[in-house]
Amino acid sequence: MLLEPDLYRPLVGGWRVPCWPGKIPVVRRERLSFSVDSVQAVPGGWRLEGEPDYHPRHWARPGDRFDRACREHGRKPRDVDLVVVELTGSFAVVTGVGGDLLRPDDIVSGERLVDDVGRAGEGLDRPGDATAHLSQLLGLPALATAAGPGCDWSSAETALGVVLPGDYRMFVDAYGAGIVDDHVIVCAPDAAHDWADLLQHNTWAHECIRPELAGLGSGSGDWSLGDASRWTPNREDVPSWFEPGDNLISWGCSVNGDFLLWHIRPGTAPDDWPVVLKERGPYWEQYHVGFSAALTGLLIGEIQSGYLSRWLGGPHSYAPLTT
Repeated sequence: MLLEPDLYRPLVGGWRVPCWPGKIPVVRRERLSFSVDSVQAVPGGWRLEGEPDYHPRHWARPGDRFDRACREHGRKPRDVDLVVVELTGSFAVVTGVGGDLLRPDDIVSGERLVDDVGRAGEGLDRPGDATAHLSQLLGLPALATAAGPGCDWSSAETALGVVLPGDYRMFVDAYGAGIVDDHVIVCAPDAAHDWADLLQHNTWAHECIRPELAGLGSGSGDWSLGDASRWTPNREDVPSWFEPGDNLISWGCSVNGDFLLWHIRPGTAPDDWPVVLKERGPYWEQYHVGFSAALTGLLIGEIQSGYLSRWLGGPHSYAPLTT
């Protein structure tokens, strides 16, 4: 199953497209969500203790509406009509209809339309600019002055059978393996820890993903993820965008166990490999941009992720993973 974030999709299809300078404004949908820990009736409405989901840029504001309540992954859905009166990082006050139906562990959600008027995605398609922007966001030394560890790329690329994207190589050469905002691990060849070593991590990612594609009990063995003969009949658990002959290489993960991977299609240049996320269950997210642009977009809230955004709201940091 595919859970698409709010990124680069036409409004007709539900999401957004990039808006470059000189182009017409674009309307996009921002998803709003709040995880409820407890509910208390107050004059005129309800006070919800809990926390907002996604990046702070996408928190609900006074006047925004929640129109759905459910449990995790959409279970037990209910219609509500709740208007936000106040919302912080630890509570929300709402009024309207349906607050009396809310229970602890519910998630209330909605959306708002936002006009993009010119510069939202500018530069995210240029690997060098995106990498420089990423290092700046993380408070790292400039790429030109960073005295990084460097990597043995020839051995790693020979083992993987591909040339890796230039922006990833540039970032890892300068800063090494590390962890972004104490949540997203960036792997590197020959990292100090096995779980941050690019080759060992990618092997583990493939071992976890094979049973998802082939069905439980059928994913053993060292076969290519793009081998359609091993997939489940009717592609029940194979995302629609993953075609026979495609591949995935995982360059990192979250501390919650979500994999971050490049989606590789035959004939596509490495710098054009888009990043996807595979969470621990059956859900995937597509980001449609490469390594540096994806991390940059997540950090500034340009990309909405149901699994990462709430952890990447700042302050931003990059902690090297050393011995």
